[in-house]
Amino acid sequence: MLSEKEQIEFLGKKPPLCTKSTIETLMMNFQQISKNIDHLDQDLNLLAKRLDYLEESITEHYTLVQPQKQETKKKRRTANLIKRDFQCPYEKCDKVYGTDISLNLHIRLKHNGGSKIEREELAKKILDAKFQDEVEPQHNFNLPPNFIEDFQIHHQEYIHNLEKTYNKRILL
Repeated sequence: MLSEKEQIEFLGKKPPLCTKSTIETLMMNFQQISKNIDHLDQDLNLLAKRLDYLEESITEHYTLVQPQKQETKKKRRTANLIKRDFQCPYEKCDKVYGTDISLNLHIRLKHNGGSKIEREELAKKILDAKFQDEVEPQHNFNLPPNFIEDFQIHHQEYIHNLEKTYNKRILL
């Protein structure tokens, strides 16, 4: 606390005299300002809580609404870019395809040739029957021309196992 002389030097003049009523008024003003500060502090805390709630709500909303990453579509080749190496083996059918899958689908749907797996299983049954000197199994597939011979060429290991099992060779 400054002495009276220091106060005069600091302020440059003598401080005004304070009466009892002036002090009481100042005290009441101080109390009112203190109450206002308390109310503002409470309001500030309430607003901070509301802000936190809103931020959480917005975060939840955007995580629910925000679209997932969409995978970009694979760009298809145009017809003139497809190299067509897979020719339909049936006579009088000039279809040519870019993949073996497309050719197999064509054979199954247009020529009643069954799926590739069904044709291969049938070829195995036919070859088994020939090795065992049995009658060829009945089927309702329209197998492609030379299918059994082609199967025999491309599945040498299977044929070798049949030859070992039945101890004989067979020519088609």
